[in-house]
Amino acid sequence: MPMDENLSDPSLIHERSGRRMEPFYWILAFEALTLLLLLGLALATGPVYLAVTFRHFWSYLSLLLIIPGLWLIRFSILTLKAYIWKNRHLDHFSLYENEIRYLHYEHGEKEEGSVRLDEVDRVYIAYYVAQYHYAYKKKKWFESQSVFHLLPMLYVRYRRDAEERILKVPFYELPDLKKWLKHLKQRGSIEIWVTDLLLEQKTEAEQLSALREPLDTAPFDIERKGFKKRLDNLLYELGRKRSERERAVKASVAGSPGSSKALRTASTRSQPQRPFYRGGAAATTGRENGSGQGSDQESSRKPRLSTVVIFALLFATLYVLTGFVVDGRVSQDNMWLCIGCFLAAAAAYFVMADRLTFWHAVRFTIISFIGWLFIGAIMPLTDTGAGGEFYSTAIGATILLPLTIWLPFAMVWWIRRQFGLNEEEEVTL
Repeated sequence: MPMDENLSDPSLIHERSGRRMEPFYWILAFEALTLLLLLGLALATGPVYLAVTFRHFWSYLSLLLIIPGLWLIRFSILTLKAYIWKNRHLDHFSLYENEIRYLHYEHGEKEEGSVRLDEVDRVYIAYYVAQYHYAYKKKKWFESQSVFHLLPMLYVRYRRDAEERILKVPFYELPDLKKWLKHLKQRGSIEIWVTDLLLEQKTEAEQLSALREPLDTAPFDIERKGFKKRLDNLLYELGRKRSERERAVKASVAGSPGSSKALRTASTRSQPQRPFYRGGAAATTGRENGSGQGSDQESSRKPRLSTVVIFALLFATLYVLTGFVVDGRVSQDNMWLCIGCFLAAAAAYFVMADRLTFWHAVRFTIISFIGWLFIGAIMPLTDTGAGGEFYSTAIGATILLPLTIWLPFAMVWWIRRQFGLNEEEEVTL
C-alpha cells in the first residue's frame, strides 16, 4: 500500500499479502473434491452391498475396491482441509521506514516477527516457482495459463545476535518488488544482488550457504532503465556460466582415473539447486517430463494407479448392470446407459492424463472394447436370457465408442487447454 493511502501510519511504505483462490477455481476445486469423496464412498460401500445382495464370486471380488475407496475418501478430505486452511491463513509482509514486519505460515506453523533495516546488509533478487498460481490471480475468459509461474522473490540477509539469518519475501508483481528495492537502496548500507538459484524449498542454512557462493550471484543496479530486461539477461548469464563450469568439470572428471564414480559424485553435487533460465537444462528437463520421454520414458510406460482403477470400475460396471438386467431393474435394450458409463469413464481417464493427445482416445476405445468383450464372455449371467441380450447391447455400445468418445475428449481437452495442462511444462524467464 502506498504511503499516501495509509494515513494511520505514515511510516508504512508498502505491504503485500497472500492471495486467496479465485471464486471460480475455489468452486471448481470444491466440486471436484466432493465428487471424488462421493466416488470414494461408493467404492467403499458399494462392494459390501453387492456382496450381500448377489453372493457371487464377482461380487466378493469387488470387495477389493474398498481399499482404493478408503484411500480416495482420505485423500479428498485431507486435500479439501488443506485448501480451506491455506485460504484462511495468508502470509503478510509490510515494509516500514525502518523495519520489515512479517507474518508467515510454513508447514502449518505460524511465524511472526520483524527485521530492522539497520540489521540488513544485503538483499538478493531471485525467482520462485509457483505451481497452479493461475487459480490465485484474475484472468480473462479463454486466456490460456501455464501450470507453473515464475514469480519474483526477495531474500533479505540480516545479522542478529552475531548470527546470519534470511527472510524470504515473495512477490506477485515486479512493480511491488521495485518499491521495496527503491526504499532499501535509499538506506545506503544495503547492497542489492541477484541470483538465479531456486532456493525457496531449501532450509535457511542451505540458502545462506548458496548465497555465499560468488559465482552464483552478481550485483545489480536498480536505478538504470530496463529493469526487467537487465534482470533477465543477468539471470541468463549466471545460468550459462554455471552450465559451462559443469561441462568443464564433467569433461575433466571423465578423463581421470575412477571417472565413473567421480562423475556421478560431481553430477549429484550439481543437481540440488538447478536453476530455471532460458534455454537451460531445466527447460529441457521440463520438456522431457512433459512429453513422457527422456529419463522418465521407461516409468511412463507402466500403467498408473488411476488408469487401473478407472478400467477396473468400468469392467465391474458391466457385471453390475447385467445383474440389474437379470433382476428386471434395467431394460435389456438400454444402450444409452452403457454409452453413459463409457463416456464417464473416458472423461475421468482424460482428466488424469499427464498430457492429453488423441492417442488416449484410441487407447481407451481399444482397451474398453476388449475388456467388455472378454468380461462379458466369461460371466455366467450372459449365457442366456435377458443377460445375453444385454451383453449384445453392451457390445453394440462399444462399437459406437469410436464415434462417441470424441465428445468427452473435446470437452476435457478444452478445459485442460484453459488451465495450461496440455502445454509442455517449460518454465523460462
